[in-house]
Amino acid sequence: MTQTITKNTTDEAYKKLRNKIKTDEEISKSDLIEALKLYEKTNKELKKAKNKYRKWTEDEDAYLIAFVEANDAPIQDAVDFLGRPQGSVENRMHVLRKRGEMVYKMPPWSEKEDEFIRKHYKSLSPRIIAQRLNRSYNAVTSRVWALGLKEEAE
Repeated sequence: MTQTITKNTTDEAYKKLRNKIKTDEEISKSDLIEALKLYEKTNKELKKAKNKYRKWTEDEDAYLIAFVEANDAPIQDAVDFLGRPQGSVENRMHVLRKRGEMVYKMPPWSEKEDEFIRKHYKSLSPRIIAQRLNRSYNAVTSRVWALGLKEEAE
C-alpha cells in the first residue's frame, strides 16, 4: 500500500517536471532538488531490483539437468534462457551435481586431443596436458591408459 502511494507521488512529481520542461516554464531550484530526489530514489530502486536474489525453482533445476544431459551447447545458452548470471548458473550446476541430481558430462575425446596426448605424453606431465586440453588430471591419465600408451612407456 505504501509503495503504491509512493509510486503515485513519484509519478505525479515526474509529470509536473516534464510538463514544465515541455512548456518552457521556468524551473526553480526546488524543482531541481525534486528532480534529483526522484533520480536518486529511482536509481536506488533499480539497483535493488537488479541485485535481488531469486531462489531457484524446480522448473529451472529441471531445465538445467535436461540442458546438461541433452547437448553440449555452451553454458551461455542456459544463462540466456534462465536470465541469471553465469556464475549463478555454474554454482547451481555444482550444487545439483553434489546432490547427485546431475551428472558431470564432458564431451567425448576428439581425435585432435588423442593426437596431442600421443605426441606429448612422454615430454609433458599429465597435469600440464590436462590444463592445455581443459580436462581433469584423472581424465587425462585414464585416457593415456585407454589409448594403450602407459604400457609402451614401461
